[in-house]
Amino acid sequence: MRKIISMFILGISMIPGLTVLAEIEPLTLKDCQTIAEEHYMPIKLAQEEIKVRTAKVNETVRNLWPNLSAKSEITDGASIVELGTPGFLEGSYGIQLSQTLFNGGKLWLTYKQAQLNKQISEEKYRETKLDMQHKIQEAYWNLVRVTSNYNQYEKTFEDNLNYFEMAKKLFADGTINKRQLIATEAQKNNTRYQKQSAEAEIEKFAWNLAVALGLDKPQEWEVSKTIPYYESQPNLEASIKQALIHNPTYLIKLLSLQVAKYEKKIQYSQNWPKVELSGFYGRSGGAFKREVLKLNEDYNISLKLTQPLAWNTLALSGFKQKTSPKLGQSSRTESQTASATLGLLDGYKASAQKLEASWQLKQAKYNHKKAKQTLMINVREAFYNVKKSKLQVANAQLEITLAKSELAIQQIQLSDEKVSIADVAAANNKLANSYTALNEAKVYYLLALSALNKAIGISDYSLKPGEKIND
Repeated sequence: MRKIISMFILGISMIPGLTVLAEIEPLTLKDCQTIAEEHYMPIKLAQEEIKVRTAKVNETVRNLWPNLSAKSEITDGASIVELGTPGFLEGSYGIQLSQTLFNGGKLWLTYKQAQLNKQISEEKYRETKLDMQHKIQEAYWNLVRVTSNYNQYEKTFEDNLNYFEMAKKLFADGTINKRQLIATEAQKNNTRYQKQSAEAEIEKFAWNLAVALGLDKPQEWEVSKTIPYYESQPNLEASIKQALIHNPTYLIKLLSLQVAKYEKKIQYSQNWPKVELSGFYGRSGGAFKREVLKLNEDYNISLKLTQPLAWNTLALSGFKQKTSPKLGQSSRTESQTASATLGLLDGYKASAQKLEASWQLKQAKYNHKKAKQTLMINVREAFYNVKKSKLQVANAQLEITLAKSELAIQQIQLSDEKVSIADVAAANNKLANSYTALNEAKVYYLLALSALNKAIGISDYSLKPGEKIND
């Protein structure tokens, strides 16, 4: 049993980056978070998504600038002796350029949309981290609770075992009857059952904590021996206001709404004319191998305009070039070309994309509204659970005071033979149950605060600067 409740530190040396002290130190929540950030797979995936979205932003930034490429080409023509054809060389090199001069703001809108998608991935990371922290606290404090319960029931069992041994002697002497002996044994057995139940729960929550940390199985660890309790006074209206600023789930829907607005603008940018520029500048030429190869200026430029017209698309383009003479030519060539093309009924795809973008925007608005309503419900529920849990702690503390008094009275009355040993053992069990009820109330309070933190979207709401923690 001791091996189960002392888990993690002896086996933690297997985890890279952590130093094991000579003596076993209690595992803290901070230690748990450090381990989870190294092993919890959803955190790793969320971090990877941020990297992907960052790369997407860089891609859209690059698209705002011209696309340049260096081009070099050489042709080596072999001579054909049988035909009397001499060998020749042709070559060219230069810079190619292409750039969208105007597209209804699509490139800029796409860049802004990519930035928002990156922010969404960052909020998803925060959402995953807050969820991880809450799961860790839930598993950790429940493990502390059942471990404390086990220790309490173990002590109570030893006390009741002594009472039972005393009852057996008194029964052998004829001082008490068999009914009192059996009643005392029942109280002892009841405590043993509680102890064994706590032992089973220790193993259960040890596994829960391992899963929350992203480990395959529990290591050997020892957790805190006490459950802290401190008075926190959250304000409901302030909590809701903070949640609207910090809650990642809500912010994801808010950012998604902005993404949908940009998507609609991107699709409707197709109503504007699109102007594209492309060209080449360099040198080129050709010569027979017995001649000197001379490269002269070579360039071309193309300008294209595309404009939707109802369900059709009109494309106008102009092309101008000037090249060096090729083999068999005696002078430089220069030409200009203008063309017009009307695409018939090719606008259905663009129309469908606009309709889809409008539908996505309506869906995003609904999701945003629903997320805001859910946020307020979650904050209120968590807030009232904090208030409720504080009352439970106060009531559990009162029950302990009453149980202590009752046990003291029973012990006094036992000496006066006014009560039986079974009555004292029952009072002892009641005190143990009161302590475990307080443990449960304290953990419920801590988890209620953690749930409020999660609903608000922050990590340190429950403990204010300078606030003292009382065990």
